[in-house]
Amino acid sequence: MSSATVNDFFQAITSSGASKDDLNIIYDSVKKFSEATSKNKNIKVFLSNDIYPAESKLDVIKDVVGEKQQAINFFKTIIDFGILNDLISSSEFFLKKIRSILSKVKVKVVVSSLTQRKEEIVRKGLEEVWGSDLEIDFFIDKEIIGGVILQVEDKFFDGSISGKLKKINNII
Repeated sequence: MSSATVNDFFQAITSSGASKDDLNIIYDSVKKFSEATSKNKNIKVFLSNDIYPAESKLDVIKDVVGEKQQAINFFKTIIDFGILNDLISSSEFFLKKIRSILSKVKVKVVVSSLTQRKEEIVRKGLEEVWGSDLEIDFFIDKEIIGGVILQVEDKFFDGSISGKLKKINNII
């Protein structure tokens, strides 16, 4: 059993002189992998179960992330070192670290309604503040009444009407 961790692999990848293109490929593949294991319980259970052979797991991962050689090599190494379960449980941590190296910023935007024009305005405003390499996910939640809630990486900004009403209610 190896004592390697996902963090060890992050350190190895980033100190090995991997190109930005290689890091982007690994990032995109881990992101697809994370989404698949989050949304599809069958994939997560299959990949987590030691009863299945490594080759079968790698085949499933290829179906999820694609056939880019850098991604396949990364996942093969993760499987060979027996830390696939660690990656499943800590993929967001891994993604966040790679985003910081690639100068990417993940933004979650919650609004009560969204038109194409509103999305463009919000996107443009965020790019002015945080730069152009943003991963923006928009969500609609009618319960916020109006305004916007932003989560930029670990920072949380609540500019919603419901958030302001809650603050007022807490004061009273």
